[in-house]
Amino acid sequence: MARSCDRAIGADLELSGIRESGAAAGVGVEGSFSPARSAVLILCAALLLLAPGAFAQVQVSTVAGDLPGSVGGVAVDGLGFVYVADFGEKVWKISPFGEVEVFVDSLYGSSGNAIDGEGNLLQSSFNGNLVSKISRDGTVTTLARGLQGPVGITLDPEGNAIVCNCQSNTLAKVTPAGEVSEFAASPLLNCPNGITRDRAGNFYVVNFSNGNMLKVTPEGEVSLFATIPGGGNGHVVAGANVFYVTGFRSNRMYEVTPAGEVSVFAGTGAFSDTDGPAAEATFASPNGIAFDPTRRTLYVNDYLIPFLKRRQVPARSSVRKIVLPSLTQAFTAAFSQGGIEAGEKVYRAFREANPGQFTQIETNVLGYRYLQQGKIAEAIRIFELNTEDYPLAFNTWDSLGEAYKAAGKKKEAIRHYRKSLELNPANANAEKVLKELGAKP
Repeated sequence: MARSCDRAIGADLELSGIRESGAAAGVGVEGSFSPARSAVLILCAALLLLAPGAFAQVQVSTVAGDLPGSVGGVAVDGLGFVYVADFGEKVWKISPFGEVEVFVDSLYGSSGNAIDGEGNLLQSSFNGNLVSKISRDGTVTTLARGLQGPVGITLDPEGNAIVCNCQSNTLAKVTPAGEVSEFAASPLLNCPNGITRDRAGNFYVVNFSNGNMLKVTPEGEVSLFATIPGGGNGHVVAGANVFYVTGFRSNRMYEVTPAGEVSVFAGTGAFSDTDGPAAEATFASPNGIAFDPTRRTLYVNDYLIPFLKRRQVPARSSVRKIVLPSLTQAFTAAFSQGGIEAGEKVYRAFREANPGQFTQIETNVLGYRYLQQGKIAEAIRIFELNTEDYPLAFNTWDSLGEAYKAAGKKKEAIRHYRKSLELNPANANAEKVLKELGAKP
């Protein structure tokens, strides 16, 4: 990452026409940097908040500690509720406020899971060789039988479930009607345990019996993608333009880039459940993992009993969370040192790294923060970025109109308020301000 950042610095300096050599570039006997190079270094540091390997920028904290039971999969729905399987009869449900309850308790080896397009939980039962569909009210129905040690589940673009068969070293396809067929088979599959999908429709599988992470095309062709240290993986999830893998045997979490480059994301490797900065936190056989893109949060469950004692004492587990850096954090860090141009560059980098993430409200709040500080030109640019990304949202244009009004630019304010009113004729605020400005709605 340091080399990549250095190359980016060089490119920025060349493009701005200020790359020089020796003392002319401001490098003295003590190796100090010119103001221009320092500014780019600061911008690069802000970009690192968003980049793969932002190891020390995140915190690990416990959501639910000391739950009875072992560890299965973890899933999170669109409302922020987290579903945690215990590899037994239960699935726990954790609210966005941290309230824990038993969601269902009639399963048979609850392992991997996923949320379908209607908000149902698709839940594998490893010992029952079946997949259940669990409605939002907790009603359980059997979706499909005849699987072979099913674990991880993900969905293809058509809504079919792709399921890891650990015992047969295959992947199965389960249609919404419950029809089961073989999707992929390969000697590379060695107790496939976790599975996720990228935006291009490819699947990524991690083995439990070795460290391999595999890529599976939509046609079912399997190839080696990466090797995770530790010799045994838990699950995998796609999120924030990278993959996150739990190292069940290494007691760590790993980050894997789209190019297959592997790095430690969190955990020292010691078997424990200590919260704190990612570089100092510890994990205990982390297994399931889910990513909430709205809240930029990863959820992981830990098996708290050491390996040699797992047949001697009752199983216990915990659920941890890791909140990834936000758009506001990255923008503010860049703006504080490099101004609005640096902030805009980080904004665009964030949007590129997190396609599909809803940022309209956060960006609007960010714009008002600068507007209230009297930084009107900066607020205008932030609101403009929001209108570029959300051109059909009436509120983005309303906010931009307010910023131009604060700047004393009446003509521009009227134009943007009218645009807001065009998108939402019921926008009473835009109508009121237009009358105040002496303009017809």
